[in-house]
Amino acid sequence: MALDRFQTLVNTIDDGLYQLDSAEQFVAVNDVIVEWTGYSRDELLGSHVSMILAETDATHVERTIREHLQNGDTDLPPLELSIQTAAGDDLVCEVRYNLLVTDGEYQGSVGVVRDKRTETGVARTEREQQLAQYETIIETIEDGIYVLDDEYRFETVNQAYADLTGYSREELLGSHCSLVVEDTVSSTAADASRELADAAANAATIEADVLRKDGTRVPAESRFSPIVSTDGEYDGTVGVVRDISERKAREQELRQYETIVETVQDGIYVVDEEGIFTMVNESYAELLGYSPGELLGSHVSMVVEGDVHQHAQAIEDQLAHDEADETSIEATVQRADGTTIPAEATFAILPSDSDGRERVGVVRDITERKERERALEESEQRYRTLIDHFPGAVGLYNESFEYTVAGGELLADLGLSQDEIVGTTIYDRYPDDLVEQIEPYFQAVFDGESNTFEEQYHDRDLWAHTLPVRNSAGDIVAGMLMVQDITERKEYQREIEASNERLEQFAYAASHDLQEPLRMIVSYLQLIERRYHDELDEDGREFIDFAVDGAQRMQEMINGLLNYSRVQTRGSAFESVDLETVLENARDDLQVKIDESGAEITADPLPRVTGDPGQLRQVFQNLLSNAITYSGEDSPRIQISADTNDEECVISVRDEGIGIDVESQDRIFEVFQRLHNHEEHAGTGIGLALCQRIVERHGGEIWVESEPGEGATFTFTVPVASE
Repeated sequence: MALDRFQTLVNTIDDGLYQLDSAEQFVAVNDVIVEWTGYSRDELLGSHVSMILAETDATHVERTIREHLQNGDTDLPPLELSIQTAAGDDLVCEVRYNLLVTDGEYQGSVGVVRDKRTETGVARTEREQQLAQYETIIETIEDGIYVLDDEYRFETVNQAYADLTGYSREELLGSHCSLVVEDTVSSTAADASRELADAAANAATIEADVLRKDGTRVPAESRFSPIVSTDGEYDGTVGVVRDISERKAREQELRQYETIVETVQDGIYVVDEEGIFTMVNESYAELLGYSPGELLGSHVSMVVEGDVHQHAQAIEDQLAHDEADETSIEATVQRADGTTIPAEATFAILPSDSDGRERVGVVRDITERKERERALEESEQRYRTLIDHFPGAVGLYNESFEYTVAGGELLADLGLSQDEIVGTTIYDRYPDDLVEQIEPYFQAVFDGESNTFEEQYHDRDLWAHTLPVRNSAGDIVAGMLMVQDITERKEYQREIEASNERLEQFAYAASHDLQEPLRMIVSYLQLIERRYHDELDEDGREFIDFAVDGAQRMQEMINGLLNYSRVQTRGSAFESVDLETVLENARDDLQVKIDESGAEITADPLPRVTGDPGQLRQVFQNLLSNAITYSGEDSPRIQISADTNDEECVISVRDEGIGIDVESQDRIFEVFQRLHNHEEHAGTGIGLALCQRIVERHGGEIWVESEPGEGATFTFTVPVASE
């Protein structure tokens, strides 16, 4: 019975044993084949089967193999063939063989050859020798082999099967097959074995997990055949089990890649050497407006021009020989609706076991990128035009203080070109003393600071401004230097300063020379009034009063004009000033006027500012005095407020007086401009002009907001104090 089981295992092989590869060349033969053919084993191994078969028999065998491969059947019917020996004799034999197919690929065949002349004379001892050979073969096969009895208990297993399950042979023998497979699997296999036996069929294949002793599972493929007794009854099962973990892993990996390919937004395709699409994903089909079925089997010329295909083929050839300088191209692809879109394709060679090769391409729609590039080019051109026509000079520099961009009309005036500047640093371009002055400003840019400064270069007075350049995320990516030639302006400024100096000297001299006669006139008029008081009638005394008053007002105007001319030149150096103290001093100066008028003055907390404390005191004094003077019939009510930001302080002085019409609001800041005559309201008409000049010296502004009868709000700005 054991002999019958092993003969079933090897498809009833009795004598010669051989194995052929996919090219029908011998890769293994036993001693019987060597003995029968008269060839040595070395002569047979690697030789084509036609070496020992007649040409007609060899052709018949090859045709039979092709037909069964096409049908997916690996079990072939016995063939009667004539083996030609080395001595030239013909040996009539029966050949039984099976095809070896792995993962759908034909690997060769295994066969058993029986000498029909001596079959009936084979002695039992020879059969036992064959059995020993079969056992040796079974133990050397890497696949697991098992034999079950008619109750599905293990009767025989090889070591490979024991290793696969993790059990020893002793543990397996006599155990039910459900020890190593699920009950449902064992039941299915049992039913299949009986059906095969009833149908006199050869074999069946199933895939199922093997349950290992340690509790793990191993995916396996089991090919089994029924054992049928001489009376045709089912007598057990013989099977071969192969670990397909690697294949399953490859299948899983393939499914993952397929999922990725169908999930990515980029188009992916594969073409063969003839340029025929063999695979496309949904994204590629959608990009072109076709269905995948319309593209598969079509030539790439359906979607690209011929020169693009030739370029892609050239890259493919370079990739195949590891000589590619580029792996991607940009081209225009044609959509199904006749429109075109710009695209970028990246190529790779698809690994293949065959002699041919395929090219895989990943295609991305770059319409938006091209639009951005065009917009960027246009923007760069606009900026380049602006830079080139910038009336001064402008440049960008990196953290090494190396110029990366330069332009502006001033470069030509200085005898410099853009090429001379770009790529050089401030250390290359400027003398050491100038570098020492400007280096801190260049460095401060990368700390987020902006600075303005003046320097001399190439005998010119230059105004310079450094500032950081930030990207969309707010990160500093470069420094910018802007330069203006202020040589003429500085010359004008020097001329104006000289002129102002002369005017100041003239004003001082004129005021001094004018005040002396005025003082004398006033003194003599007052002397006349005292000495001849009794001799003068009422009109005479009134005339003298008018003359004295006019002379005194003239003195006030001259003093005001002198103060106005000296704002820029005779002011104190700027310092940190407490406006609370300045306001308090101004109120002290006006205390008599405040008491007489019953003025009510309230003020918000005032900050510290940078300025000339004496001049700021003059501003408050003039604004408060005007607010009291033009309060109308009611007691003056004055509110002082302050609003501060990072750079300046905004001070407002609001009254509830007679107000100012809109047409007159600009005129009130002009020298000697008065909206009321002297009889209505006293004053010289120079106070607001003096306030404006002082505020402008501090770099600020002053303005008024008012309507007649609604009061007035005078507002001015001064810089806040540095911390």
